[in-house]
Amino acid sequence: MFFRWCLILCLCQGVVFFLPHCTTSKKGLESAPDFTLKSIDGEEITLSRLRGKIVFIDFWATWCAPCRESIPHLVHLYKKYSEKGFEIIGVSVDKKGVDPVRRFAKSLDIPYPIVMAPADLDKQYGVSALPTGFLIDKEGRIQEKFVGFSPKISDELDSRISALTSQNPQ
Repeated sequence: MFFRWCLILCLCQGVVFFLPHCTTSKKGLESAPDFTLKSIDGEEITLSRLRGKIVFIDFWATWCAPCRESIPHLVHLYKKYSEKGFEIIGVSVDKKGVDPVRRFAKSLDIPYPIVMAPADLDKQYGVSALPTGFLIDKEGRIQEKFVGFSPKISDELDSRISALTSQNPQ
């Protein structure tokens, strides 16, 4: 009798632990929260209007040392892939207004649009550290989240952008 209960318990545990791994359906990627914001140059930026392009959303601040280090790499990637349908939106979380951000962007000759983050945008994206970037595919789905900056992250981002810009739309 004891042996039979042990056998039944083992079978139940096997079903509980292994059955979820037998599914063939893949969980869908999360859609990027849409927004419409004015850039620091007065241009209206709407994320959903960029469908069909690969987009990198970069949450950063002028006072953030890793952000300052990452921006030249992002400028390089923008110049390298913009002709292939790649866009970057810089999202500044600075709280001291647009003027310091505008001066900072001009000093680094940032070619892509920069918007000022409203209070809830970083929460919608789950940003908890800076810099944080989101690579969004042509269908508006978040492919990958990048937290922090290092040369390794830059190389990985370059590789992912290259792969995504070379894919045909589905």
